[in-house]
Amino acid sequence: MKQTVQEEEEEDEDEDEEISDSEDEFEDDATIVKGYKDLEKVVKSFRFDVIMKAGLDIARNKVEDAFYNGELRLNGEKLWKKSRSVKVGDTLDLIIGEDKETETAVVMRVVLRKASEKNDDEKYKVILRRWRNLKVPKQDVFK
Repeated sequence: MKQTVQEEEEEDEDEDEEISDSEDEFEDDATIVKGYKDLEKVVKSFRFDVIMKAGLDIARNKVEDAFYNGELRLNGEKLWKKSRSVKVGDTLDLIIGEDKETETAVVMRVVLRKASEKNDDEKYKVILRRWRNLKVPKQDVFK
């Protein structure tokens, strides 16, 4: 059944929409860590704290607490300003623990995959890839 233009526009207006994994035709599956979810969100800006809040579905004050506890990383480096802008391809980490046996850090990770131009509401549509529990080598986050 063919959709009308109005029905298509209504579908596009969904702010929180899950994206299927089938869009990743271009990527080499061997390099992607499984256990992620791709999300489509609408954000006001590309500030680290705004993207992290949207990607993890957590309160902004939780991101702020993590910042003051030194638990946030941008591309593996400690975040010094929570208002720092991020760009497509950046990796945002929230350290949630350490696995001493395997010498790894446990993080909640968000990767900014795509971003659209500002829409009429002065907001951006973004696609974020989220891992809720990812083990990474300690040296990747404790620099």
